[in-house]
Amino acid sequence: MPPRPVACHFQTTHWTLVHKARGSLDTEAREALAALCAAYWYPIYAYIRSSGRSAHDAEDLTQGFFARLLEKDILAAADPAKGKLRTFLLTCVHHHLINEHARATAQRRGGGKIVALDANWAEERYATEPVDDLTPDRLYQRRWVLTILESTLQLLAEEYAADEKGRLFEALRPYLGFSAESTQGYDELAARLGCTTGAVRTQVSRLRQRWRELLFKQVSITLADPTSDEIRAELAELMSCI
Repeated sequence: MPPRPVACHFQTTHWTLVHKARGSLDTEAREALAALCAAYWYPIYAYIRSSGRSAHDAEDLTQGFFARLLEKDILAAADPAKGKLRTFLLTCVHHHLINEHARATAQRRGGGKIVALDANWAEERYATEPVDDLTPDRLYQRRWVLTILESTLQLLAEEYAADEKGRLFEALRPYLGFSAESTQGYDELAARLGCTTGAVRTQVSRLRQRWRELLFKQVSITLADPTSDEIRAELAELMSCI
C-alpha cells in the first residue's frame, strides 16, 4: 500500500508552536498546533496499537491524546531544553496510556475530533509494519522518521508541480532511493525525456540537493533552536531507525 505523505508547511519550529499555544487563547497558534498534530498522528497511533490496544481503542485513544495535548496542563510540561519534539510526544502518550482510566472517560475522549484520523488507512498501513524485534517505542521512532521523509517528498513534489515540472519529478524520484521502482540508466532516462545524458545527471543532482535541504529543514523544525551539528546528529539518529 503506498504511503500517505503529509507535508508540514510551517515557518517556525514546532517547539515554538507548542510554547506559544501553552495556556494561550491565541487562535492562530492553536490552529497551527492542531495542524502539527494532524501531521504526526500516525506514529502515535502505531505506538498505541502496538502496545496491545485494538484498532477501535487505538483510534479513540489517539483522539483523546491529542485533545489533552491541546490543553494547557499537558503543554505546561513541555521542555524545549530536551530539544526533541518526538521525545516529548512519546513521553506524553506513554503517561496518557498509564492514566487513561483515571483521567478520561470514553464520553470525554469521543467529544470531539481533534485530528482527521483515517482509521481504515491506518489499519492497512499498520498491517504492513515489520513486527520482528520492533518494540512500541522502536516502531514509533521508525514511523516518525518515515513521516518526515514522506512530508519532505511531498513538499519536493509540490515545488516541481508549481514549476510545471511534475512529470520530471516523477521520472527522477526513484533516484532519491525511496521508491520500490527500479531506476533506469541515465542514457535510457535521457532518451525517454528527450534530453542529453548530461542534462539528466544535472537534474538528478539538483533534485538530491534540494531534497537534502528540505529534509534538513523538516528535521530542524522539530528541534529547539538547533545548531547545524545538532540537526545532523538528529538526522543520523533518525536514519538509524529505518
